[in-house]
Order: sequence, then structure tokens, then C-alpha cells
Amino acid sequence: MSKQPTFACQFEFTPDNRAVVIALLGKLDPEAVEELHPQVQEVYRAGVRRFVFDLTHLEYAGSLGLRLLVGLANQVRGEGAIAVYHPTEAVLSMLTMTKLTQLLPVYLTREEALAAV
Repeated sequence: MSKQPTFACQFEFTPDNRAVVIALLGKLDPEAVEELHPQVQEVYRAGVRRFVFDLTHLEYAGSLGLRLLVGLANQVRGEGAIAVYHPTEAVLSMLTMTKLTQLLPVYLTREEALAAV
């Protein structure tokens, strides 16, 4: 019996390739970070500097997952931007409690997040 994956991500580039929207699904735990980090860095190396994370279906973000987002925000600072939108209640609570909402702007909709980056 195979183990159900606890994490998935989907990358969608805007039509002008100005930004990438990354939908995170499941749990952003250490294994997920190990999978996601190289993919995000590949997009960065390709020249994308505007990242929007769709957190609609993210159930959990552990400290390594949050560190990945903070690290990316620091990496693009001055030449791009990062935003998140529609976080679940649990993830929003974690972002608020750790005061990361000051570094990672949170928006209600995809359109607002894309307009911000």
C-alpha cells in the first residue's frame, strides 16, 4: 500500500511571465520544503522575481516552510516581491503569531496579490 502524498504544488506563470503563482496544497513540512525549494530556485534562476503563493489549500506550514518563504522574500528584495493570498485559518494564525505578515503581505484574492507584486 503506497503512502498518500501530504504535499503538492502547482506553478502557473502569468501570461507575460512577469510573475509566478505557486499553489501549495497539503502540508508544508520538511519533506515538502525539500521538494519545493529547488523548484522555486529554478524559477528564480530563470529570471522570475515576483512570486505569489496561493495558500487556499495549505493545511499547515512548519518552521522550515515559513523559513523558505522568508528566505525567498529576502532573496527578491529590491528586485521583485513576494505575496501570499487566501491562507487557511491555521496558516494565517501562524503567519500572524510569528509576525511574518509584516514581511509576507497577505491578500484575500489572487488579483490583489498579483497587483501587489
